[in-house]
Amino acid sequence: MKNKLRLTALLVAVAMLSVSVLTGCGGSSSGDTKKEAEQAAAVQEEQAEAPAETEAVKEETAAAETPKTGAPTAEDARAYVQAVLDIMCTGDYDHSVELSDIPEGEEAQLRDSTIESAVESIASDAGLSEEVKADFTDVMRVAFSKAKYTVGEAVPTEDGGYDVTVTIEPLKMYAGAADKLPERVSQDELAGLSEEEANSLIYSKVIEIVRENLEEPEYGEPQDIIVHYGIIDEQNNLWGVSEEEGEKLGALLFSADME
Repeated sequence: MKNKLRLTALLVAVAMLSVSVLTGCGGSSSGDTKKEAEQAAAVQEEQAEAPAETEAVKEETAAAETPKTGAPTAEDARAYVQAVLDIMCTGDYDHSVELSDIPEGEEAQLRDSTIESAVESIASDAGLSEEVKADFTDVMRVAFSKAKYTVGEAVPTEDGGYDVTVTIEPLKMYAGAADKLPERVSQDELAGLSEEEANSLIYSKVIEIVRENLEEPEYGEPQDIIVHYGIIDEQNNLWGVSEEEGEKLGALLFSADME
């Protein structure tokens, strides 16, 4: 069974989550920062509630249709989702899944180059220094390696694919930033700096806090998310998850909580 890996969207989704949190720290009052964190947490709660709404669908399709000859099995679907998460977070996987778009041995290179591209885009918009950009890239690699997830059951769907449940414990990489950041960056230090210089200083301090948190990582409550595994290239009979489905995973890996 050939599969196609849509890794870019997953990584970019998580990286963009990071920049939204970092940007929220810059020049914001403690109240503003907390409000933004609460809003991000609310989005995550809505995503976490989605599985409950799909229970009826799961029950209806559980006994729906037996996989046809040559069609993927539930184990194929589970193995694929496991591979996506493993490559995204560790840069490697058990190679039991045949991926059509990743040459053997280049998984880590793909993961790293994708993180670098996402950080480059963020750094360019914020005008970050080369040093801060390098630190940002490094801390994101470490953060991905600390992610916690478990791939659960795969339920058949009417289109011949599967709905796969993934349990994620969001990494609280920004824990304590709401209180620590104002202590490490004063308004006096920001006064007189250009926007780019101020951004670099703020980002450097948030990255410093994240790096400290990753030494003894904390995680949020486990959250279930369902992603759909199905055919994504009918002409070439390639299976996988769409970018939209993949973004669900990326959005839950890290918590935006800064308390």
